Amino acid sequence: MSSPLEIYSAFQQRLQSQDYAHLGEVVDLQGYTENCLGLTGWTTGFEIALQNFARNILAPFSDLEFRTQDVIEGGDAVTIRNRVEATHSGTFLGIPATGRRIAWDFVAMVHVNDGLLVGQWIQFDLWGIYQQLTSPIPEVPTTKSAEPALAWARSAR
Repeated sequence: MSSPLEIYSAFQQRLQSQDYAHLGEVVDLQGYTENCLGLTGWTTGFEIALQNFARNILAPFSDLEFRTQDVIEGGDAVTIRNRVEATHSGTFLGIPATGRRIAWDFVAMVHVNDGLLVGQWIQFDLWGIYQQLTSPIPEVPTTKSAEPALAWARSAR
């Protein structure tokens, strides 16, 4: 049996390569349930979820790059924090295309059962996206780190 992370990785590989014909190997296509907070609400059925993804992410953004930042895995679930960079090339959150290159984080809590992805709860940084699209001076997406380590973090070791 594959781990939740292996199943999610196979799912992402098929999505990104647009290999939709083989998604049923890793996704419960009929029973799949997800909630993309702030974008869709609860959705049942993978075909509807895929349409939502195309409308809400693929249509307004181009040149998408996903990078996994953190992974926490359990017996039947995996939580992943990803960093996305993309070009705003269509209307998103009511904002017409700006052509800006922006970046945001999202967290996905993924559930699996019997070797299939059965659902996700996804939280995008919608406020961060909105700020980048509407700020008077666009900033290049960066990742900031706390250097040097904060005193409270050092004390936790």
